[in-house]
Amino acid sequence: MSATFGPAEPLLGAALFAGRAPSLHNSQPWHWRVGADVLDLRLEPHRILRVSDPATRLAVLSCGVALHHARIHLAAAGWRVDTARVPDGDDPDLLARLRLDGHAPADYEAIRLVRAAAHRRTDRRAASGSPVDLHRVGSIRQAVRGQGAELTPLRPNQVFALAEAAEMAHVVEEADPDWQVEVATWVGGDRPVGTGVPTTALPADPELLTAPARVLRRAGSALLARPYRYPAVFSVLHSTGDDRCDWVTAGEALSAGWLTATHLDVAVLPLSVVTEVASSRDRIRRLLDWSGYPHLVLRLAAGGVSPATAATPRLAPEEFITRA
Repeated sequence: MSATFGPAEPLLGAALFAGRAPSLHNSQPWHWRVGADVLDLRLEPHRILRVSDPATRLAVLSCGVALHHARIHLAAAGWRVDTARVPDGDDPDLLARLRLDGHAPADYEAIRLVRAAAHRRTDRRAASGSPVDLHRVGSIRQAVRGQGAELTPLRPNQVFALAEAAEMAHVVEEADPDWQVEVATWVGGDRPVGTGVPTTALPADPELLTAPARVLRRAGSALLARPYRYPAVFSVLHSTGDDRCDWVTAGEALSAGWLTATHLDVAVLPLSVVTEVASSRDRIRRLLDWSGYPHLVLRLAAGGVSPATAATPRLAPEEFITRA
């Protein structure tokens, strides 16, 4: 940690820990303002993917993941916290405010998730041939629901419809030269600035990142061929609303589900391409019978994350934390 921030403090420690959170193309679009007993989470406009995410829904969702990381860090350390989400309608970049509310017994569930965060990675490998334990999928769903969102596994025929939505979105984005430039800016290379996805974190099969529709089709074929023994489960993360507060909450739910999956040795691959384009999001809403607003598709695979999976780089603390 930079000497700028001095000795460890609860809110500072929470902000530092939240810097480990996953985000769209590892953009880390958050900024924390640390006060004596208040911690503010703000959207950082300089780390938003304006072409892929023009409404900032995935950036705000990513900040929600960081918010949940901060909350569990404080709970594990024995602090009660009051959390206000999107507390100021006149300041849309202020996404959450955490206020310390005294000591409490350490939360052992939070401790478990904090420990899992040290091993969490985005696993872009092809799924193994082993089926996913559906009891573990149920535990992951329960963790998501506990944060106010929903995770709905898709049936075999729905996976093919999802693949079509992904292909539609990918065709739209591939035809946009600005999108190609943006992705090239954030994906590949050595990433010396502490953001983005370096080449070392990409799989040998680049289709896992650049053409998720093909991955979905392969998985769908496996589902249809072996309906009771399949290598991966594709699920839609969704919520009942679609405003800024819902995006924050969806991010918190993603964090809880992903860390639970890590603890249970289930590998997670988020697929955002199917929700970046409005027409594709509408197709997924149809899969949900229009009962929810989709935020991400998650591939859940057995076997956990490979120890060889490279971690993505992280910003220096002074790049995303300031004093009040």
